Amino acid sequence: MRVLFTTFAAPSHFYAQVTVASALSTAGHEVIVASQPDLIDTITAAGLTAVAVGPQLDLEPETQQATSSFAGDRNLGGLAMSNSRHDPFPWERGLGMFSAMTAFVFQNVCSEQMVDDLVRLARDWRPDLVVWDPLTLAGPVAAKAVGAAHARLLFGPDQMARNRLAFRALLDERPPELRDDPLAEWLVWSLARQGVRLDEWDEELVCGQWTIDPTPASMRAPLGLHYVNVRYVPYNGRSALPGWLREEPPYPRRVCLTLGVSLGEVEDGGTVAAGDLMAAVDGLDVEVVAALPAELRERLGTMPRNVRAVDFVPLNALLPSCAGIIHHGGSGTFMTALAHGVPQLVVPDLMWDSKEKSLALTASGAGLVIQDQEKLSPDHLRERITTLLDDPAYAAGAARMRAEMVGTPSPNDIVPVLERLTALRRG
Repeated sequence: MRVLFTTFAAPSHFYAQVTVASALSTAGHEVIVASQPDLIDTITAAGLTAVAVGPQLDLEPETQQATSSFAGDRNLGGLAMSNSRHDPFPWERGLGMFSAMTAFVFQNVCSEQMVDDLVRLARDWRPDLVVWDPLTLAGPVAAKAVGAAHARLLFGPDQMARNRLAFRALLDERPPELRDDPLAEWLVWSLARQGVRLDEWDEELVCGQWTIDPTPASMRAPLGLHYVNVRYVPYNGRSALPGWLREEPPYPRRVCLTLGVSLGEVEDGGTVAAGDLMAAVDGLDVEVVAALPAELRERLGTMPRNVRAVDFVPLNALLPSCAGIIHHGGSGTFMTALAHGVPQLVVPDLMWDSKEKSLALTASGAGLVIQDQEKLSPDHLRERITTLLDDPAYAAGAARMRAEMVGTPSPNDIVPVLERLTALRRG
């Protein structure tokens, strides 16, 4: 069969698709990946066939995202969508959430030209299945336009469906004249532009006909949707194994510190100061491998003796040697740490699904989360780090999560499932 993957031009979102796309390809299916021109080199570097759709997206380099207008818009959407399954969800919040996401995220990552190009590609290539990133709703539009089956492929907890289903329940309680649904209006308009008119609203345009989900089932909110479980297999892009990683560590234990986008700019308004993190680990009997941008390393000056500062190291190669990891809650980092059974200390950036991931992590016993960031200090960070490393309960919790993930079907294992579902759902 022919399978069209699509995501917007963010490498981390594409990385979540690589192993499933590769599994389908090695099983003999034709696979192409469509995204904005910015991502083409990243796609081809993964050994997959790329097709450019839409204009350049021009995401700023990660260390500059906080100052780019587009990243600012995305942050507004991410903040609007930031909650956990236990947070109150009044109508005003739900309407504000999907108003912000539609205006600042969906319409940006799926511009009119991007949607037009993707639909044109689908009409020319005639895919049997379209697999789409949860933020790239051009995918279900293209699938609907050509009668293809379609599925979401998640990069973390199903934040979109959980909030969408809660919003739809509130919407159904509203008088008909007050049922505002910005996301549905935009999707119906987008379909009408392609000559597709709906007899009635179809929530599959937001939640997929089914969902390929790498999140461990024990961490998943009960939503009643059709999920295809798949083992999370880390993919870091092009990388080389550094020589020092093959040597005996200079300390009894090793800890990874990765700051991600939000924490990487910490001196300019991130969630925790990098200087505080350096002070917290200074003198601990551990080697701290800190992934820090060069500009931030220059600002910090002299590092503690036990800190090895690097630009980048593939987490998939580093984490098997680590006793713990400190990070901001990014999905790739979070899932890779679970896959390797490494206890986590998360200082969440409060964007998108970080609250839900924090809830799941603490419930699993696989790590700690620093909740009250207003009272954050080097001493508090140091106490949390030593607790994570010295209390064997966290290593045991992380090992349980790894065992659950190892027992989940691999990307190769789910290929026959995707074949069967595609045959059932094609229009």
